[in-house]
Amino acid sequence: MGNKVYGRLKLVVGHMSQDWLEPMRGTWRQDPKLSGGLTYDSGAHILNSLVWVVQSPIARVFAFLDHCDSPVDVNSSINICFENGTLAAIGIGGDCPQVGDHMSFMFEHRKIEIDPWFGGWINVYDRHGRIKYPQVTGKMQYPDDNFIDAILGQDDPRTSPADGVIQSELMDAIYESARTAEETAIVPY
Repeated sequence: MGNKVYGRLKLVVGHMSQDWLEPMRGTWRQDPKLSGGLTYDSGAHILNSLVWVVQSPIARVFAFLDHCDSPVDVNSSINICFENGTLAAIGIGGDCPQVGDHMSFMFEHRKIEIDPWFGGWINVYDRHGRIKYPQVTGKMQYPDDNFIDAILGQDDPRTSPADGVIQSELMDAIYESARTAEETAIVPY
């Protein structure tokens, strides 16, 4: 992501919050044998958005997880350094009375804010302020629609197996960093 108008992507900041702790207590979602916790359950969606946009392997991760007296993680604070130099800070909150999400992508010359869950809104800013009607190109659709269209041969997949590998490495690094309380470097295969 990035071009001459936007410049290089330098920093991504995002958060996702849900009222997850109490409603899921006693369910499979809070059973460590069946679930990885909120970072895996819902947090993976915002992390997928991050991986798909940055399009770079991950170099290092530092993460904190809070179980909030649950057998699995409920809140997380994740810092990521991608191999291309892009930095990211993601917060995932599962003990919040209100659902919400937000991601900001800071480029050299622009900032983009999006709804990372459904893609329901976008704001684009330049040095003068918000661009009232930003140009948005490409076909607008949900990821599962693209998946079905790709299977039917009606569209090319918008993501690749490499994104899945990067996502898997990221999830492993998050839990390893939280377990060891140290930065985790990702060693490429």
